[in-house]
Amino acid sequence: MRRYENLQYGDEKVIRKSLDALADKTTGVEAYRNAFETLGVELGRILAQKVGDVLAKETMLVCASEDADWLAKGVENGFGKGELPVSIYWSTRNTVYQSENGEKIEISPIIKAYEEPIAKCRLLVIVKSIISSSCVVRTQLTRLIDRIHPEMIVIMAPVMYKDAQPNLLKEFPEEISNKFHFLQFAVDEDRQGNEVIPGIGGMVYPRLGLGDINKKNQYIPHMVRMRM
Repeated sequence: MRRYENLQYGDEKVIRKSLDALADKTTGVEAYRNAFETLGVELGRILAQKVGDVLAKETMLVCASEDADWLAKGVENGFGKGELPVSIYWSTRNTVYQSENGEKIEISPIIKAYEEPIAKCRLLVIVKSIISSSCVVRTQLTRLIDRIHPEMIVIMAPVMYKDAQPNLLKEFPEEISNKFHFLQFAVDEDRQGNEVIPGIGGMVYPRLGLGDINKKNQYIPHMVRMRM
């Protein structure tokens, strides 16, 4: 079962169409990329409504490498305050436990990073294609929190699994988790093994045309190349 949230703050028709494109396993690479960018723009516009006068230079945008050129780019454009300081991470996944029915406990160590400086962080925005567990977001937050001391933390994705938000809140002490705000368009309640259903139609790397997890870690996002 899927429930929709926050659609009333954006273009509901566009958001639903883009979510359907992600869930459809026959959607081609370019259309899949465009759907993420469109959803990023909608998320960014809603974020701008919610945070008011926060400046671009006070906002850190955080994402995985595979999300930079489409979803995160859309968020930056929709936010509408110009170029934001970014932290972009290349990660792998290691399974530390797997049950008989296929459910896994995984960790997501960072193997490469591109991090820009920020003098004062009023707003930390973590954007991800889908949040189904806490491992990737937890790793990114743990790396950044003590370094940039954000006043507000917004965790956003087009789609989240129903347990993602409570699981993330449990991972951090209250002085950190009290800063969390979540923004998503769809919450899915079903999964098969580790895949959220309908989610984003399977594994994001190949659907974006980036290959498997090893090949996607060789990809340098255009967002990084333009800034280096």
